[in-house]
This record gives sequence, structure tokens and C-alpha cells, in this order.
Amino acid sequence: MTTEPTTDVTSAEPTPGQLLRAAREKKQWSQKEAANQLNLGLSLIQSMESDQYDAKLLPTFIRGYLRCYARLLKISEHEVLKAYEQLHGAKAVEPRAMYSFSNRTEKEATENRFMLLTYLVIAVLVGMLLVWWWQTHWLTDNSTEATTEQAVQADTARASMEPESGNAEAPLPEVEQAAEFISSEPVDVPQPSTPEWVASGVESPLSSVVSAMAPQNAELVSGASSLRMRFKDDCWIDVIDAEGSRVAFGTKKAGYQLQVQGIAPFTVTLGNPTVVEIDLNDHAVDLSGFNTSRVAKFSVPLQD
Repeated sequence: MTTEPTTDVTSAEPTPGQLLRAAREKKQWSQKEAANQLNLGLSLIQSMESDQYDAKLLPTFIRGYLRCYARLLKISEHEVLKAYEQLHGAKAVEPRAMYSFSNRTEKEATENRFMLLTYLVIAVLVGMLLVWWWQTHWLTDNSTEATTEQAVQADTARASMEPESGNAEAPLPEVEQAAEFISSEPVDVPQPSTPEWVASGVESPLSSVVSAMAPQNAELVSGASSLRMRFKDDCWIDVIDAEGSRVAFGTKKAGYQLQVQGIAPFTVTLGNPTVVEIDLNDHAVDLSGFNTSRVAKFSVPLQD
């Protein structure tokens, strides 16, 4: 077992590195053995025990590493994180809430808002069209009824003004011509011909066009994969799709549900894989093979 140089301590309260180092030495583990069990680099274990972290490493990831290391050593995670906050002060404050949206998701949200506005405008136009049709139909019916009443009144007045005569019942020449026209033989009207593909029972030509277009649409839909994650406890994550786009990262709270889209396979890193349930395209991903105390990094779908 290798030994490491001790760190000078000037503060009254123990630092997170001192707490972790004391717990590790109590178990008689070397730093290399702890790194192997956590699946982390030896330099990261050394930086945590010496309380000296890379400036490029976000406080969110530092908290995740400290939490995993404390869980492995079976000491209080709260005590280690509290010591970290006291040691670094304002530097340990969490950044603003990070939104787990990729550029693709933001673009889809913008398109959804635009489509919603479009549907709203269409609904208003349809409503205005219905109001206009109702008003026009109502006015037309009223004007037709008024015209009919006026015509009846005019006919009644004309009939009352015509003098009675013995030839009143004789038909007028125009009426006789109309009667002759009605009594004549009806004119033959040609019947529409039935299309050849209907008479022969052949499928419509448009069906072949629709069936040819269906596979293309299916390929477009299958280009992206949906990844859903459910958290039973607090856990930090990092998810990158096959195109190299980081679609999700940060600490997720217990009970949170996350759904992202991207090109599979996804590279997933979990601080505590046992508190996360993952579905890929509505199919559950088996995470039973990962240890509770280890940081898990794997591909989804899982590789044999």
C-alpha cells in the first residue's frame, strides 16, 4: 500500500479532503485502490483529498465526485459537502439552473409556438367566415321572403283589377306552347362513362404513389431517437449524442423526469446509476450491472 504526503491544515474545521483521506486511511486503502473502485483517475482522487481542483471543473461536477467518494467510504455526504462550501465560500455557489435542452429541442419549441399561433389565426379566420356566412344567409332568406310576399300581393292586386269575361278560362298562346314543349319526348342525356380501372377492379393509380411515399416518411421519422430518464434520487448526469452534441447535463433532483432527442447511440455518464431509470424509444435499458458507489459511463443502447 502506497502512502501520500499529509496536507497542512490551518482551519479549525476539517476540509472535505481531510474527511475523505481519513476515511480512506481507516479502511487501509490506497488512493489508487479508491480510484479503481470509483472508476475515476488517480489525479482526481489526489485533487479531492488535497482540496485543489482544476479551474475548468464546474462546482456541480465537484459536488458529484465528492458525493460518490463519500458514499464509497460510507461517511456522511452532507458533512463533506458542507465542509466543501465552508472551504470555498462563494466559489461553491451553484450556477444558474441549466436547461437540459439541445439546439434541436429549442428549435422544435420555437416551431411549436409558431404553429400554435398559426392555428389561432386560422381559427379566428374560420370564425369570421362563419359569421359572415350566417349574416349573408339570414339576409338572403329575409329578402327572398319579402320579395315573395310582394309578388303575391302584386298578383292579388292584378287579379282583382282584371275584368271578368267569358274567355277568361281560355289558355294563352304562351301557355299552349309550354304545354306542347312539356308533352314532347324527353331528350336523351348521355350517361358518364365508368373509368377502366374501376370496371376492371384494378387498384386506384393514386394508391401506388401513396405507398411509394410511405417508406421515405418512415426513414425521416426514424432518424432521431428519444431518450427518457426518471430520477428516484438526486443524481448528476452528462448525456452526449452520436453527433457530439451535449443534450443534457447537470444535477437532477429526485422525482424529476427528463426526455431528450438526438442521434443514437448516446454516451451517458451517471453519478449514481441505481437511482435512474432509462428508456430508449419506449424500451427500458437494463442498468442492473452497475455498482451503487461507482460513476457509470456507458453507451445507450448498451453494447455487448
